Amino acid sequence: MAIIDARTLPENSEIQADLIIIGGGMAGIAIATEWAGANKTVAILESGGLEFDQTIQDLYRGSGAMRAPDNPEASLDDYTWQSRMRILGGSGAIWGGKCVPLDDADFAERPWLARTGWPLTRAQLQPYYDRACRLLEVPLFDRSFDQPQEEGRPPLNVNGGREFFSAPRYFSPIGGGADRDKFDRFRTAPSEAANVNVYLHANVIEIRKRRRGRRINDLAVACLDGKRHTARGRTYILATGGIENVRLLLASNLANDSDQLGRNFMGHVTYGQFEDEKPISMFAISEAQRSMTLYTDNGRDKVHCVLAATMEAQRRFNMGNFTATMVNATFPPNDNVEAVRRLAAALDQSGVAVEPAQRVATYFMAEHMPNAESRITLDHANTDALGMPKVRLDWVYTQRDLDNLEAGVNALAAVLGEHNVGRVCWPVPRAEWLAGFSPSRHHMGATRMSVEAEDGVVNTQCRVHEIENLYVAGVSVFPTSGIANPTLTLIALCMRMSDHLKREMGVRS
Repeated sequence: MAIIDARTLPENSEIQADLIIIGGGMAGIAIATEWAGANKTVAILESGGLEFDQTIQDLYRGSGAMRAPDNPEASLDDYTWQSRMRILGGSGAIWGGKCVPLDDADFAERPWLARTGWPLTRAQLQPYYDRACRLLEVPLFDRSFDQPQEEGRPPLNVNGGREFFSAPRYFSPIGGGADRDKFDRFRTAPSEAANVNVYLHANVIEIRKRRRGRRINDLAVACLDGKRHTARGRTYILATGGIENVRLLLASNLANDSDQLGRNFMGHVTYGQFEDEKPISMFAISEAQRSMTLYTDNGRDKVHCVLAATMEAQRRFNMGNFTATMVNATFPPNDNVEAVRRLAAALDQSGVAVEPAQRVATYFMAEHMPNAESRITLDHANTDALGMPKVRLDWVYTQRDLDNLEAGVNALAAVLGEHNVGRVCWPVPRAEWLAGFSPSRHHMGATRMSVEAEDGVVNTQCRVHEIENLYVAGVSVFPTSGIANPTLTLIALCMRMSDHLKREMGVRS
């Protein structure tokens, strides 16, 4: 129907719709797209506007720290407002566009790792992955990369893919960092449907439950200019991002009967270093003239691959999921690097190599395992411009997380060496790891999906366990972090949730 600035509404207006989506980021827009043209009314309540505004962005400001055993603590005070965008379309405005489904192993219960396993399987989510690929305009994912997919870009064959395989990634053109016009069409298209209204500058500051019963009654909506409104619907979807979902639920005193809300925050365990005078992480690929562009060229019109651990490798090396991503980087002069190149060529080419192995800059990523002490809480002593308590993020890695990263690097080095493919260079003492970790923007786990209410926050349909008409859309529902960029899975879960709600609410398209 329209895009409406909530600041232009009369004071104390009531916004009404059958379905109210709190948040107009990638999740909220994807859901609204599914509902466009249906026989139910939809309202999106978005905090931001069509353009970036620092005053609005500052509503994200909070505090935090990243910690790991035997490492100096790292500040995260800037992370909460730098890792998300408060604008219609959300962080899609700066999203790199990388799309990949989770592996089968990411969904599986792995007995050697605590608290693993989703109440879904990859097979059950596959139809929604296919729909998400179509929405984001990327090819459907072919699970077999044993044969060359593009001329001149052959995959590495390491023991037939038994322990490590070439896992594909595609890049969506939808992100604002790729094609701004296409992104603008994506984020505004739902408002062109007769049944969808988008309200900008509409900040939900409280989700209000009925005094009795298990249903949400309405939402308190605030504008930065001081106006206050109410929003009332039949069903509500919270889609404000992995940190803000938790913030609003905690501030509303909801969804925490299990004491799981805000806990199990996960990013990924990511290390890579290629700069001057720093330890260098790299592969020495023994075949000096081999094309590595399948791995180093991530052009948007081509498939891009990483080396990923199979379930067999995870079991064999007692570790979580793990990937190695190769990038184009200029290496500074480094005697250790040159020694590794010469050694790899001599070992793997039977001492007859004409030239040293080629060097390929690499960063390594391991799962961040669920940990109750890695959590989001409210800082009631500090509030934002709307009077909302700010967030405190304590991002905590355990010894097991560090063990998994080390085991993954060692496993890859062992398998490459066993099959004369190359060697790994990673001269980093554990006490220096945290300083080199890259905090991902993946905000997973803090509204965990679970079968039993005591184990999480939402059920398998992403409905809050103790509330009948409140759902959560976001990577915050992930039970485990997996090893993939999460956006494609987020969109797939949104589509699955939409199908469920359409059945529940009697939708006819």
